[in-house]
Amino acid sequence: MIKKNKRPSLENIIESEDVCLEILHPGGLEITRELAQFCHIGKIIKVLDIGSGTGESAFYLVRNFNCHIIGMDISDRMIKKAKRKAIDHGVIIQFKKGDAHDLPFKDNTFDAVISECTTSILDKERAIGEMVRVARSGGYIGIHDICWKKDGPENHRLAEIEFRRPETLEGWKTQFEKAGLIDVMIEDRSNLIPEWEKEISEKLGRFVRLKIFLKIIKNWGIGGLRKVMESRRIFQSQDTGYGIIVGKKP
Repeated sequence: MIKKNKRPSLENIIESEDVCLEILHPGGLEITRELAQFCHIGKIIKVLDIGSGTGESAFYLVRNFNCHIIGMDISDRMIKKAKRKAIDHGVIIQFKKGDAHDLPFKDNTFDAVISECTTSILDKERAIGEMVRVARSGGYIGIHDICWKKDGPENHRLAEIEFRRPETLEGWKTQFEKAGLIDVMIEDRSNLIPEWEKEISEKLGRFVRLKIFLKIIKNWGIGGLRKVMESRRIFQSQDTGYGIIVGKKP
């Protein structure tokens, strides 16, 4: 059931329904692999995955990079699904409920801290600061997320509709550097957005899309549907991009 205080959002409605979408970010597991490589994730490395969702990326990293990983998400629904899948798949991964703004871990705990398409909906300065705090010296902080190709009125509108407040790629780099990270690198992956939109449409199909639209109208009315459609238009606009940002803790 959708909480009444949640705003009209395609992401909110997808999270609340079982619509067979396990990965809710552009690039799928391929961009997860890239992020892992940039963060030097490998054998016996301890990793924190913030906003781990249903655990797909965590399962992938354990199987392909032989790391120890903790998945953390604010959503009870996502944590329950991830734990159930871990049991079903016979994979030992710890999934915990937690707030990215106040991580329930001691300083210098993890070799790498990652977050996929989540940081732009958070208080960026506070969340990145927490990532840095729980990473050990020499460890890596890595995200991939929405970015703006240029500043404009769409930026403010997306914040009103979806809570998302992306940066330009250079802006993301500045946020990392302000948090004290060094050797910050950025990689433009804006080409993934149209591919992602097409993939979602194909996976959902007409029936499920209709179901989603009816659910939006039921919860938020026609005005809510208009906002969701406007949000989707912004994501599809030429001003919206996507990128990988990685920095090292001194």
